[in-house]
Amino acid sequence: GGHKNMSSEFCKLVLDLDPGIRFAGIVETNGTIVAAEYRKDIVPLLDRSTLEISILQSVIRFATREILESELGKALYSITTYEKVKRATIPIHGDEQRLLLVSFDTTARPGPIIRKKIMPLIEERLS
Repeated sequence: GGHKNMSSEFCKLVLDLDPGIRFAGIVETNGTIVAAEYRKDIVPLLDRSTLEISILQSVIRFATREILESELGKALYSITTYEKVKRATIPIHGDEQRLLLVSFDTTARPGPIIRKKIMPLIEERLS
């Protein structure tokens, strides 16, 4: 296990899990982008600087949820549905400093993909 696994290689594994996944990125809770990979056919909706801002927003939003953890338990993931894309933030539990960000096609069903495919992959990688 450990940090070396959580890289662009891991992002590629995430992309391979489901054809509805457009993008996978790993980000540290300080906003540093560790890795970011797009599906082969994708033209990114955001340019690099906008992507960085959006990632920072995801990190900040996720951090604000931690306030409720003692009452509600750990946040397992969050999904935001936009007109053009669905986006999820998934904490990499066991590596408190990192979040996995995943974008989906609008037709994809992020909840089942996250629970049945992505979370087991994270578990396997951290074990």
